[in-house]
Amino acid sequence: MPFEDIVERILLSRRTLTRDKVLRMIEEKKAAVEGFFTEEAAARMVASDLAVEIPTRSLQPRLEIKNLISGLDDVTVTGRVIIVYPPQTFTYQDMREGKAARLLIADGSGTLRIVLWDEKVSIVEHGEIKQGQIIKFLHGYTRKGLDGELELHMGSRAEIQTTAPDADEDAYPPIAQFLKKIGETTKRDKKTNVVGIVQQMHPLSTFQRKDGTPGKVRRLQLEDDTGRITVVLWNQKVDELGDIERGDYLQIMGTRVKEGRDSQVELHVESRTQIQILEKKPTDLISPSASPIKSPK
Repeated sequence: MPFEDIVERILLSRRTLTRDKVLRMIEEKKAAVEGFFTEEAAARMVASDLAVEIPTRSLQPRLEIKNLISGLDDVTVTGRVIIVYPPQTFTYQDMREGKAARLLIADGSGTLRIVLWDEKVSIVEHGEIKQGQIIKFLHGYTRKGLDGELELHMGSRAEIQTTAPDADEDAYPPIAQFLKKIGETTKRDKKTNVVGIVQQMHPLSTFQRKDGTPGKVRRLQLEDDTGRITVVLWNQKVDELGDIERGDYLQIMGTRVKEGRDSQVELHVESRTQIQILEKKPTDLISPSASPIKSPK
């Protein structure tokens, strides 16, 4: 039901309320969730608070990621969050500070990069978007990124619903579907996602960049039942992991694959890599066997 129809139904059912009062109640409801509900959703919530029955609108076909093309406006899609990349700041030409945050989402038809701009970045900064959530993105626009990949951009008029109660969990692929076994990682991979057990930590090293600023690097050995690989942590990622220990379960998303000096494959964890220590063993992780295993090449 359109927004105006909902307001009219509230006024007909609650004749002591004025239109201005109802609109203020709707705005207050939107403000309570930092504006991430549409006007219609907020109006429905106000109607529910007032015990005014609003007919449920008929279900519309869900737009699948595979059907998106560049140049679309007012796009709404729903997907499971696969990767949450760290927010970035930059300066506009008029010297205003800008912010951007990127996500990777998926539905049953494919994956899509989401780009949040400026005030929309706050929901990432406040931890309101987490890996595994099913989220609805409304009123975005599509365009190709610098690498030619399709992106959905969420600008000032876009809305984000961090809860999707009507979403069918089975319609969205699990995180495990996007993880690759360590032993299957090859030099042909540009980026990958892995999970494993930390088997060895190497000492921290410091260095000086060409511009004279200090840098940090630390290596560790990550292992699953198919192989072992060197993970190279750079700069702030060294501090981000803190006191990581042998035996910790580590998940790395969007890490760069690179050939090391010994011609073996390494995973380089840089500023845009999502990395986290898991509280418990993932159900899909098989512990390494006692027999020696080879590093990927």
